[in-house]
Amino acid sequence: MAPPNRPRRRVAAAAALAPLAAALPGAARANVPRSVTLLVPQAAGGSNDVFARALAPRLAKVLDGSVIVENRPGAGGNIGSAWVAKQAPRDGSVWLATVNSAQSVNPALYRQPGYDPIADFEPVAAIALVPHVIVANNAVPVASLAEVVGLARREPDRYTYGSSGNGTFSHLLFEMLKSSQKVRITHVPYKGVAPALTDLIGGQIHYLVATVPAALPYVRDGRVKPIAVPSRTRAAALPDVPLALDAVPGLVGELWVGIYGPKGVPREALDAMRAGVAKVQASPEWEAFCATQGATALKADAAELAAMTRQELERWGPVVRESGMQID
Repeated sequence: MAPPNRPRRRVAAAAALAPLAAALPGAARANVPRSVTLLVPQAAGGSNDVFARALAPRLAKVLDGSVIVENRPGAGGNIGSAWVAKQAPRDGSVWLATVNSAQSVNPALYRQPGYDPIADFEPVAAIALVPHVIVANNAVPVASLAEVVGLARREPDRYTYGSSGNGTFSHLLFEMLKSSQKVRITHVPYKGVAPALTDLIGGQIHYLVATVPAALPYVRDGRVKPIAVPSRTRAAALPDVPLALDAVPGLVGELWVGIYGPKGVPREALDAMRAGVAKVQASPEWEAFCATQGATALKADAAELAAMTRQELERWGPVVRESGMQID
């Protein structure tokens, strides 16, 4: 079942897929409705949308049913997440495909996000780890993060950076850069990474922190310049791009995509969904797909996802509070 009055995009089971693990036993499959919705609380084109749409046909094959991906964006992911937490049916037909920023940043950023990331959800699995990259418009005379900082010091308030929304990692990471280097660069929030990339290419903004999968096509065709990767290790898809922490110690933030069910979903449906996602996670084809997107396939199970969620809350909550950022 999907939220009312929202367009739905059906994802076929796709017989043309490369061989995948066999479907679950009939008894296990019967515990999940024949039609399942993966609800993405961000706009189309973002990382969780990309990986949810890749997961859907593979999961449909394993569950021997249909899997629908639906976007319900707004308020940094709060609208869709709150709908799953409070209004979605508890029969195993609706699951949340979200990112750690929505689960770990929003509770501190928003006065009333509408959901509790721990109390309102049942963890299923984390399926992909996605690095970010700081990119620049080609007209900006910089080739390194040190040059970005130097330019901002010489000309404070002249330059702008975009983000995929208030409170997202693309916002927080650049704010961390500004705070640590004591520079002034103006924030321009967007409703998703796709429109931000369009304006970066068009020259309306100067910089952007985007996920590698989102930025990679534009880096490869030369429409934007990669400056630095805010991860602990270099991105496999951008091996020549230096780490941000080499210039700005501590500038690290990685995104992961996780699947959650609403609290109260039947145990049998939860177990079947966990088993189905685990089969996809274990397939070499899933690893290969993630690699083509510049990401790393994760095989984190429900317990590991629960621990990851708590760790991210502990890490990013203080960052948001210390920054003074809050949205009503």
